[in-house]
Amino acid sequence: MNGLVDSQKGSSEERQALARKLALKGRTAETQGALLDSLKKLEDALAYLPESEPSPLRADVLRWLGTTLRELGRTGAAKARYEESEKLARDLGYVGGEGHAINCLATIAQRRGDMDDAQFLYRKAARRAFDARDLRLAGMIEQNLGTLANIRGDLDSALVRLRASLSVFEQGDFQQGMSWVLNNLGMLHSDLGEFGDAERHLRRGLEIASQGKDLHTRALLESNLAEVYIGLEEWSTARDYVMNALTLAEKRGDPLRRAQGLKFLGIIQRAQGEFPLAKESLEAAGVLANESEDLLLTAEIAREIGETQAVMGEVAKAKEWLTRSVELFRGMDAGLDAANVQGRLEQIGAQPPSSSESAHLDRSAGSGESASAAGA
Repeated sequence: MNGLVDSQKGSSEERQALARKLALKGRTAETQGALLDSLKKLEDALAYLPESEPSPLRADVLRWLGTTLRELGRTGAAKARYEESEKLARDLGYVGGEGHAINCLATIAQRRGDMDDAQFLYRKAARRAFDARDLRLAGMIEQNLGTLANIRGDLDSALVRLRASLSVFEQGDFQQGMSWVLNNLGMLHSDLGEFGDAERHLRRGLEIASQGKDLHTRALLESNLAEVYIGLEEWSTARDYVMNALTLAEKRGDPLRRAQGLKFLGIIQRAQGEFPLAKESLEAAGVLANESEDLLLTAEIAREIGETQAVMGEVAKAKEWLTRSVELFRGMDAGLDAANVQGRLEQIGAQPPSSSESAHLDRSAGSGESASAAGA
């Protein structure tokens, strides 16, 4: 209560300065520290920026608060903050801020599996980025459209958009953005079975993220390097990267990075014959993904649980999980993923697949939360 009272003291300029300082610390905590610490600092910053004094900074802080909530898996609360930010920015004529908020709302639609709405919002945000001459935002949107194309199975379009985004970020020397795109390029090459190119992009991204102390992107990259080594059947190395990703997720209090790591851990455990542990890891991942309203990740995990049930000889349960996965993928227009799982579903008969066969199921990790949907 005292903090709230104190936040209303001083001139508007003094409160803005204090809010800006707190917000910067909150943004740093979002990538380099703990998410709950970020949430506290951004909420404190917002207390210095009352609704009665609308400003571009308040619009930015509302959006940044939404991003921290999004990373905490509080998807509905994140959307509410993004909507507040968009409305305020629009009322103020703050075109760049409006574009950033719309881009963030698109990431929420994407997480919830509404790909048509996500694409509409990304394109709307792109128009605001053009009007505001905001190249950084334009690069983020181009990357997000590339990720969306990957989900829909249009890999050629995804590659073009991701390369264009990387070029924008390189020209502007936006290091964090480069690490985001390199993560997504790595996943795309991994999906194509081009593990050498995937490893090269992911390692470059990891070097950038490590130099910038960006724990969020590091966790993504570590997780996706694990997928590369899963593809190469280098199980020990894959497990090392998964455990690194899980440690980073735990440090940040990041449920979605934890879900992604547990998904890959389950795949590794299944391939190494640790079937009960694999099922346990995947079910824990599914709970986290479902609580965060991440339909794409939920579909991926349902697929992996189905494959695990199959190798355990529980064919009826396997079919139930794989059917659920197909329905989820189809509902979000992830046609390639749906077709791949449908194919596996049709192959499962009296004899379950071997653990080696199931480990090579097309995982399309670029479809899920290991993809960097850029919005801040």
